[in-house]
Amino acid sequence: MIAELFDPLEVECLVKTAADLWEDGGQADLSGRQREVLERARTAVLAEHAGRPLPSQAAAALVERTPGRVCVLRRWDRHEDEVTLWRDEDAAMAALAEYVRGVWDNTACDHDVPDEPPDDDHEAVQLYYGPDGDSRPDEGHCVYDETIGRRRRTRILPPGYRFPDERECAQANRNALFHPKVEDDGVPYLENCGIRVFACLDELDGAFLVFVDPDDAEDRLVRPDGTVPLRIETPGTVLLDSTAPPGTDR
Repeated sequence: MIAELFDPLEVECLVKTAADLWEDGGQADLSGRQREVLERARTAVLAEHAGRPLPSQAAAALVERTPGRVCVLRRWDRHEDEVTLWRDEDAAMAALAEYVRGVWDNTACDHDVPDEPPDDDHEAVQLYYGPDGDSRPDEGHCVYDETIGRRRRTRILPPGYRFPDERECAQANRNALFHPKVEDDGVPYLENCGIRVFACLDELDGAFLVFVDPDDAEDRLVRPDGTVPLRIETPGTVLLDSTAPPGTDR
């Protein structure tokens, strides 16, 4: 059951999130906690509808509660794009080898591939995907280490980065939300595609303060190096420009 992936407090959070969404017609101002749990719930629901195994409770909670390093396994084909977390590379390769042994019939027409998969996990994976991992045009995989720090959602980035086109940008700009100050310690901000831009009068510094927080930016905006391209201007002056590809000078 999907409910088994969440502790009682998270189930309560999901219920409150559903209530907020119902009341506000899908435009609720969700907290960071609500978004994190809702994202995990959505992943589990999609997996259940697709007939795929649900992520284990330990793997689902790992991103939320355990700082340190994990091994990320990503496997894709024409029908799915799956990301799972493992304690180390050997565990990830064992899981990948279990998959390739289950679809070993796909190698029937391949030269120099035995009729039965080998017992060694690394060898089975290499024979199936090829020495360079590119012998199957519609399938692939990658394994890499990831550092888990403070609470934030795990990003699943597409293989090729492409900034949203004109139509997508126009749609995102139409959906942008303004959040006015509603609490004594709050700050008004604009939210667009998960990026929050705070703007307020700061009596301590005696200045108009602008703060950009891209930590929760939608995956489609995040480049392979984990950064979001930003350009900040005042009339006649470019204050910040990080739109150039990483590793190049602007």
